[in-house]
Amino acid sequence: MNKTPESKINLIILIMLGGFLLAFFWYYLKKVIIPPYTAGIITPFHNQLNIFCDYYSIANTFFLSGFYGAYNYLPGGITLLQIMKFISFGNPYIGSKIIMICYFSVSSFYVYKMSETIQKNTKLLAIIVLVFCNYPILSAVHTANFEGFVLIILIFAYLFYRKKEINKTFLLIGIAGAIKIYPLFLFFVYLKKENFFNAFKYTTIGFISAFISPFIISLFYYPEGNVIDGFVGWSETLLNGEAMEMYKNTMIIGYNGVFFGHSLLNSIRLIMTPYEGYMIKFMTEYYSYILLSSALLILASSLIALKIQNTIYRYIFIVAALCLFRPTSSDYYLIQFFVPFIALIVEQRNYKFDHIILISTCLLFLSKNYYLFFDNNYITSNTIINSLLLLFIYLIIIIKCRKEEITVFEVI
Repeated sequence: MNKTPESKINLIILIMLGGFLLAFFWYYLKKVIIPPYTAGIITPFHNQLNIFCDYYSIANTFFLSGFYGAYNYLPGGITLLQIMKFISFGNPYIGSKIIMICYFSVSSFYVYKMSETIQKNTKLLAIIVLVFCNYPILSAVHTANFEGFVLIILIFAYLFYRKKEINKTFLLIGIAGAIKIYPLFLFFVYLKKENFFNAFKYTTIGFISAFISPFIISLFYYPEGNVIDGFVGWSETLLNGEAMEMYKNTMIIGYNGVFFGHSLLNSIRLIMTPYEGYMIKFMTEYYSYILLSSALLILASSLIALKIQNTIYRYIFIVAALCLFRPTSSDYYLIQFFVPFIALIVEQRNYKFDHIILISTCLLFLSKNYYLFFDNNYITSNTIINSLLLLFIYLIIIIKCRKEEITVFEVI
């Protein structure tokens, strides 16, 4: 098979467009062609009434409570709330539309920028299909979760890497990590022996800058106050643990994490549903050990990734570990595969198993909620299939690296 960027992008367009149309007809027509006929619509997402739910809930908390709100985000996420409040004139309905435009436009820009050698018509079709028919991107837009802003930051981090402006890359990784902690593991994607000190320095600068930014902004914008009081307010709320306790009880110990989830633990929970009482007891008793095991597995995977010389495969490997080994990982997190996925498509040099990784990653971007477990619209085949795909990607990269079939090359 000819493995030019043009041929690869045509293959991916065919798979994603076919998968999207199949899902579309399944969700929106099955209720009228398969008895019993009903007027209800089942979609791959939350109930339609929950659209933009993540942003609405956290924006409401911020508007009412400022730094004393119960947040699952680090202070970098509060900075985003301040920015959104300012540019939306304090109207969350306008803010949600801004979020939607940002997610779609920057993702489209990334495809356009990376596919400069592709013919114009193919490039346009690629943008439409890879962005607007992409289940994790649509999921992030549907909930307006800030994972989309993390993706935007990491897109520019990779573009700076391609321009050999590596310090800016690490700076942006630090900023992304101050919004949600897991992007800090992507520090290992770009790490080399010769750039360790600069990598650590600029990542730290980015993290600290974004971490303290909301408290500095509060000197002249909502919630107004001095830096110390703002930080103390946020710290007291964090130590109170209300938000983390709620997340723990609903998403990790509780069963809600299985809804639209794809981590190994999510799949185990789904399989063990008939014995869910025992699982809840186990999760409650060993919760701290589960978190520690998760962190150690991700860290170990990141260190193993240092042996992978191919930057794209290192990126894919670490993101697969982040998805697999977290106690729970929602489907919108799969958008973090978007950066290395597009890079792999347009890469000129290839290896014989490139198409296997490419197609496996592509399948993560398709909705596969064709089977409902326990007649629950939120517990679907997507969980099991995505866990298996992630495990396959994770293992095949390890095996190929061990056999030294991935040799040194850069994507610059």
